Amino acid sequence: MKHNNMPVHAPLYPSPFVPYECMDQKSIFAYLRVDETVIKRYLEDTPFDYVDNILFVSITDFSNCDKIPYMDCALTIPVKYDDTYGGYFLYEYENHDAAIAAGRELWGYPKKYADITLDHNGANVTAKATRYGKEIIRLECNLEETIEKIPDATLTPHLNIHAFPNPNKPGIHSTRITSRDTSPDFQTKEKYLTKVTVHLQGLETDPLGDFHPFEVLGGGFTIGDFYATEENGWGHVIG
Repeated sequence: MKHNNMPVHAPLYPSPFVPYECMDQKSIFAYLRVDETVIKRYLEDTPFDYVDNILFVSITDFSNCDKIPYMDCALTIPVKYDDTYGGYFLYEYENHDAAIAAGRELWGYPKKYADITLDHNGANVTAKATRYGKEIIRLECNLEETIEKIPDATLTPHLNIHAFPNPNKPGIHSTRITSRDTSPDFQTKEKYLTKVTVHLQGLETDPLGDFHPFEVLGGGFTIGDFYATEENGWGHVIG
């Protein structure tokens, strides 16, 4: 069968999904210091080990993607799996059903739908994610408010729990751990380290309020060319 996604008679996302690229991708990001007990609680039912109480928040514009134009918003923490250090996605949001399905089905990214915008107007950058009509994440920065450095946190490769629900009762039938790292192929065109204002507001199904209070350690804004190549665009099962 040619296609590897459902429904087989009318696949939701292009197959093969890799390779794909996004020229002039824009991303605003921030590093937060949060309560370590909250991070450890999120890791209790996972195979990952605690590394640090840093929460990385990003909103990225993939609207120039040649396969599926979409927007992405993610909250990621550094973790350790066996001898591998990387980033575990606690929450991720996108605004296109095909992009959501591709990331979840192929690699286990925990994607949900949200309306997402990123506005870059001169030195000002504002990005937000809205779910069920409620703004849950907002990042803002002025590119002229520069800082010297940002935390040195290992967030790649992406380490995900690819979970298969049990079809005949509640619970998970099986899981596998995937690793994916497209960062070697990213080509940075512009990069700014800046002060970033962060607003997080949770919903019952998305309790982002768990991370309050938090300290913003810094952040930034990048423009560059993203590539998901045959070599690095696919994921790998590591557990």
